[in-house]
Amino acid sequence: MWSKRVGPEYSQTPGFCTPYNVGVNACLLPLIPYALSQGIHDTHLHLALILGTAFSGGLILLGLGLKLIGGYRTWPFMLELVMLVVNTVLLGVSYPHPDDVKKLFPLISNTVYAAFGILSVMMTAPFTLQYVREFVPPNSSTHEKVFSSAYLTTGVWTVAFTVNTLVYLAPLCTDDYNDHFSALNLIFRIILPICFAALAALVNRIWPITVLNHLIVSAGFDSAPRKIMVNPLALAGGFPPPGLGPGVPAYPASMPYPPVQLNVAPSAV
Repeated sequence: MWSKRVGPEYSQTPGFCTPYNVGVNACLLPLIPYALSQGIHDTHLHLALILGTAFSGGLILLGLGLKLIGGYRTWPFMLELVMLVVNTVLLGVSYPHPDDVKKLFPLISNTVYAAFGILSVMMTAPFTLQYVREFVPPNSSTHEKVFSSAYLTTGVWTVAFTVNTLVYLAPLCTDDYNDHFSALNLIFRIILPICFAALAALVNRIWPITVLNHLIVSAGFDSAPRKIMVNPLALAGGFPPPGLGPGVPAYPASMPYPPVQLNVAPSAV
């Protein structure tokens, strides 16, 4: 029902721990395990994967606590789960094959994240929909603006992960990935991927604000039970078109509309 799409969420003044104060920042938290694992894996592989796994799991547990006290609307976030799986699997593989994991870690991880974003869009459930819904009331969670924002922000994340996969080919193809202090290695393996991911998270944090502003402006229209705009000058006599509901004059097609009488004052001679 249109009349249920926008409405009051709290019957009394809420405290600080609400989705509008806490949940809206959830999209920034995956940067922590991502930056740790991407930033130090070429020099401290096992430490990077352990930290990535620990922080991914820690974010999930933190989200559970915030969900219970009202800070989050959604739990768990799918991106955090995917990061936990990727870091855990690569951590297990890194012990028997440390050199291979060290060499291919940026390629594997970013490819999985990009594929996850594409798959979520193909399933018409963009993963950032969870983050966007933190910005709006529950009654507005199915609003078309919410979904369009989710598709846009998921696209930004997916492009960022795809670009991070491709830029790593520069040090990989030139064999500079073994030299931590090589300019190609530092820029294309560590600095740029973290910056692109941070940019995607920032877009995910800022763009849904436009959705919330739209809902605030259109609250009166969206909460009305009927979405009909009538031009009183469209029909003779100012009658609205037929079929709008009980009490509205309706005329069959064979019956002419009432005549219009114009009272024109005689012009002065």
